[in-house]
Amino acid sequence: MSIVSKHTVAVGWGDCDPAGIVFYPNYFAWFDAATHLMFRMAGMPLDAVERRFGVWFPLAEATARFLRPSRYGQTIEFQTAVEIWHEKRMTMLHQGYRDGDLLIEGREIRFCGGPHPDDPERLRSVPIPREIIEAFKEC
Repeated sequence: MSIVSKHTVAVGWGDCDPAGIVFYPNYFAWFDAATHLMFRMAGMPLDAVERRFGVWFPLAEATARFLRPSRYGQTIEFQTAVEIWHEKRMTMLHQGYRDGDLLIEGREIRFCGGPHPDDPERLRSVPIPREIIEAFKEC
């Protein structure tokens, strides 16, 4: 089983739109923060991954299903896990809860990218280093 990161977000006034509910891009920022937290929990902070392996995990796709709104002053507990490991990418599952009710469910597909041999300004998809996958599974 892969590591599950859990963190709580207190919805601030600036997180909300004029209707008084969380402005949807904020969920994607919280998903990204959860992904970074998972890498740190696995002992693989993303800046250290870049230095050690020369790879990054950029976002290729992000989706969300908004099931219930959240408002200023409420809290959301996010649970994040790697749902699927592939050779060169991973699918992250993000679920946000309040009082046991699922509010939002999102997914990110992140690919393992290394420098392109013909153009160092570009990335190419490369296999995820086994050490990274094992670090997630051993936590």
